[in-house]
Amino acid sequence: MNQLSNLNHLHYMDEFLLFNSDDYQTIKDQISHYLCPHQFDVDRLTTLNTRLNGFSFGNSALYDLKYNAPVAITIDEASQNYLFRITLEGECEVDNAHNQVLQSVGIMTVTHPNSKNRIVTNQRCRNIILKLTQQDVETQLFKMLGYTCTHPVIFNSGLSCTSEGLNSIIETLNYLCHAYYNIQNWSFISGSFTQYLIELILLKVPNNYSQKLNEQRQLVLPNYMKKAQQYIQNHIQDNIVLADLSVFCGVSSRTIQKGFNQYFQQTPIEYIRDLRVERIHQDLLKSHGNETVTDILLQYGIQSFGHFSNVYKKRYGCLPSQTLKMYMA
Repeated sequence: MNQLSNLNHLHYMDEFLLFNSDDYQTIKDQISHYLCPHQFDVDRLTTLNTRLNGFSFGNSALYDLKYNAPVAITIDEASQNYLFRITLEGECEVDNAHNQVLQSVGIMTVTHPNSKNRIVTNQRCRNIILKLTQQDVETQLFKMLGYTCTHPVIFNSGLSCTSEGLNSIIETLNYLCHAYYNIQNWSFISGSFTQYLIELILLKVPNNYSQKLNEQRQLVLPNYMKKAQQYIQNHIQDNIVLADLSVFCGVSSRTIQKGFNQYFQQTPIEYIRDLRVERIHQDLLKSHGNETVTDILLQYGIQSFGHFSNVYKKRYGCLPSQTLKMYMA
């Protein structure tokens, strides 16, 4: 799958070995400890070796799990976490109350809290597993919708996530591996990164709140605010003046300011700044050393490099130059 080629820095996880064992009881106990309570069945005549690498960030964790033998895992209903599973090698069959998925390379499935799942792997199965707490997911959903939901979030598994959506998630996990290995004091920004990651998953992985989330993002915006978004996106590399923005939208500058405060809880300047920082971050990731940080910043009209670097570091946990160096490696 093309998406998996984006995990070119996953090798950083090799530095975080949690255990590597041939002992049945050790494997069962350790997987229960790190991932979730479960039953673990394997042919006792089969040579069993299991390796788990990974790290935690905030309440969340990212794991790289590989079995070298066919195993059958039954996850019981005591788990309070979501497990997002992306297959890198081999395959596994995932059964739950909603559906049955034959998970091969590049497919993602989800294990939900308080639900029983059975996973049968072949002897080469290797999965990347993202662990998110139910509380963190529901807290972020509340922030996005503005009200408390009465039903738990249920994600669709298997082929329902689009190629673009899965690619966005994989790119973010790839960056997470980079950042965790390279950034000092990562713990200070892990909470904000977790919020960003959960928001991305809620928007990209189809779930029972997808329609409400899309309505919240689109239908509540009046036409002049949609035009403002369009103008900013098309002119993000230019010096955007509020007066020009209001003329394009056909409303007063005061109406533009009130609109951004009401619908985005930001001033227009803050909205433009955040979008510009995000675009520059994406350009740094795609540069591969073909451009310098200065080249990219100047394309967006950034003159105060020091101030921008502080804003960038607050959001991504490192300087723009560090992001560029990580992806040149």
